[in-house]
Amino acid sequence: MSDLAPIILFVYNRPWHTEQTLKALMANELSAQSTLFIYSDGLKNNADEAQKTAFQQTKEIIKRENWCKEVFIVERKENFGLVKNVLDGITEVINKYGKIIVLEDDLVTSPFFLNYCNDGLNVYENISHVFSINAYQFPLDTNKIDTFLSTLATTSWGWATWKDRWNKLKLDLDYKNVIQDNKFLRQRFNLGDYDYANMLDHPKSWAIKWHYTAFLQNGLGLFPSVSLIYNIGFDGSGENCTPNEITQRLYQNKIRVTLKEDIDMDLMSKLTLYFEEAPAEKVSQYVKIKRFIKKIISPKH
Repeated sequence: MSDLAPIILFVYNRPWHTEQTLKALMANELSAQSTLFIYSDGLKNNADEAQKTAFQQTKEIIKRENWCKEVFIVERKENFGLVKNVLDGITEVINKYGKIIVLEDDLVTSPFFLNYCNDGLNVYENISHVFSINAYQFPLDTNKIDTFLSTLATTSWGWATWKDRWNKLKLDLDYKNVIQDNKFLRQRFNLGDYDYANMLDHPKSWAIKWHYTAFLQNGLGLFPSVSLIYNIGFDGSGENCTPNEITQRLYQNKIRVTLKEDIDMDLMSKLTLYFEEAPAEKVSQYVKIKRFIKKIISPKH
């Protein structure tokens, strides 16, 4: 397969997570044909000795192997923080290549993650209202193995997009109050009972800005019905990670990507119902899910 999208990976000071992410990426069917950019953020000025050690170990790991056909490492001279590092890195790479596949340092990928992202980018390239090819999926109550269009257009866990969509990113949330104060707009902005609108008050989150941008453009996102991503970050190692267990499943086979013209209401219904406010006996799991989503759209460092 030619004309593969470049991959960008953002790392900081989690050596074990970074290594698992890179090993899984290296095991992808298309890794030997792909170009990888690794953006390693600079060390914080107030880092303690343990953080300094983890930072150095992470830098050693990213240089240890030829994780893909080509690997380019960008080492920040100062600490950008996740938001600036992500926005700057994606913009730099996507402006050169026209498309991109995005990973963070705690995402273990299916061996066919790159196939799915590249196929999605090719199939939906000219469908301008599709903003993102998303690889993570919650464990939906379905036996269907397929892809589907969703009104939840974006996530930050293993995704891909194009330059023309990314260039629409709105950094200023001019309609934040309008969305939050209008119950109908707020309901449409949210996912089931999860209050995405509340996250508009987190100005340092790049991911909520991406969600907001797609919402204003009436954008859609492509998702698989099963997950091609497994998040290993819920062990307390990240700033916004808590050691909670969320049921996750990693699909190990190829998923065929075909052009969809309509939203699959069956799968979309199952996705929204997954975020239906839980009855009393399920409150604990619901709280975990809320934290789970908060981590998706909140900066790590």
